[in-house]
Amino acid sequence: MEPQKAFVRDDGTTVLKCPFCRHARTVSVTKIKDKKKLIKVKCSCQKSYSVSLELRKMYRKSTNLNGRYINLSLGNETGVMIVKDVSMGGIGFEAVGSCRISVEHELKVAFTLDDTHSSVIEKMVVVRIVRGKFVGCEFLHAHEYDKALGFYLLP
Repeated sequence: MEPQKAFVRDDGTTVLKCPFCRHARTVSVTKIKDKKKLIKVKCSCQKSYSVSLELRKMYRKSTNLNGRYINLSLGNETGVMIVKDVSMGGIGFEAVGSCRISVEHELKVAFTLDDTHSSVIEKMVVVRIVRGKFVGCEFLHAHEYDKALGFYLLP
């Protein structure tokens, strides 16, 4: 069985939900969250399961969405991308074809959600990570709530 994800809150607590009996409990992980990312939990039903502690501030959803980018830092160089994950704070994408994207570059990205409205998301981002063709970006105006993206990210 694959470990379930548990998001750690700012106060160092997380909710553990047993996949067998569905019993949920809130526990403090402040003493172990910096040491362990994967923990084994024994429920009151006597079954054990694994939990992956997720320290991200925002939920990140895996995707496979087509999009385009304009690299403002390279004189509006354009490219095609496949968005691999998205959160309210940013995206991770794979560049299609050659790209010259570097950390701290500013891009304008546009991609279409696979929701019922085929919502088009257009955002300004700053590049935080480049690993081969994978590019991790932070939305420049993440404090501005995007209703379509918010609904898309609901579990």
